[in-house]
Amino acid sequence: MAESTASSVHSDVPVPTAPMPTPMPTPMPTAVATTVATAQGESPLVPPQRICILLAGDRNGKAAQSFRALFAPPEHLLELTAVSTVATLLATLGVVSPEVIVLDLDLAHPGPRETVRRVHRAAPGIPLVVLADEGQKEGAKQALSEGAIDYILREFMDSATLTRIFRGAMQRNTFAGLADLLRDHATGLYTRDGFLTVGSRTLDITHRNEGTLALFCVLVQNLSSLREKHGNGVADKLLQELTATLTDCFRRSDTLARIGDAQFAILAVDSTVSGAAIVRQRLERRLAKLLQRFEYPGTVSFSVTGETWDSSGTPVFSELLDSVESGLRVGSDGDLVPA
Repeated sequence: MAESTASSVHSDVPVPTAPMPTPMPTPMPTAVATTVATAQGESPLVPPQRICILLAGDRNGKAAQSFRALFAPPEHLLELTAVSTVATLLATLGVVSPEVIVLDLDLAHPGPRETVRRVHRAAPGIPLVVLADEGQKEGAKQALSEGAIDYILREFMDSATLTRIFRGAMQRNTFAGLADLLRDHATGLYTRDGFLTVGSRTLDITHRNEGTLALFCVLVQNLSSLREKHGNGVADKLLQELTATLTDCFRRSDTLARIGDAQFAILAVDSTVSGAAIVRQRLERRLAKLLQRFEYPGTVSFSVTGETWDSSGTPVFSELLDSVESGLRVGSDGDLVPA
């Protein structure tokens, strides 16, 4: 039912009411166009004409109350759809088109990771935020590796925190669209600029959540010689097969890039030192098999370097990439070879 405050709350029956007509926007001086965030010293949350949130759970109603206060009229038009089960949430996705999904971990059965993975797979393009008690913080952190972009703790639902989380969530689609422009045409992977853009954002989130990650670089040695002797078609086919091998070797949540003509990079989130060592061994075995079936044996080879990172390390992604790349050097023929 539409409320007089220009926000609407829907029940478990996934049939939203028609949104109220949106008035024509009028120019607003910069000094006046402020939000709660400016009062906290942060950059303002860009006010959308409409924000649709799908909320699953919220046993005491405090989250819904906080969302209505944050997205209050006249700057915002909030459509809040509240459901009480994960099954209803999934069914509602076919009816409403939320900008953000907020999932209460109280509904996460049999466990947080499984439930978050299920919801994220049902709507991979919609930012997913989990709602938890402070005692569920570890489960909330685990949810980040299954597709959630952030978490809200009930004990800390102040305006500044919610503004930061929702600003990041609503900018995510725009960010993803920008990053998709920074892709290599031959392989479909991110370019160096795209990798730096996505990697910087991933590192910021990982640093804030005190997480870990691993960064690997892969070099195709003598690729330029292969082009000269056998043509671009053979070289491009090798790069495509390498791309397929990397995609198969790493998780969907990891970030792959072609950061140079013969150089690739992979950013693996939530990777421990021991886990990264296992991944590297698996990667080297897959690369060896790729060379065995390559039609011009002995013409090229692969080298791999990698490094793990935790929140005590540098918070600058470009410095981390430089550190990993330092495991490679330029040889006399101009190609990068292991140091």
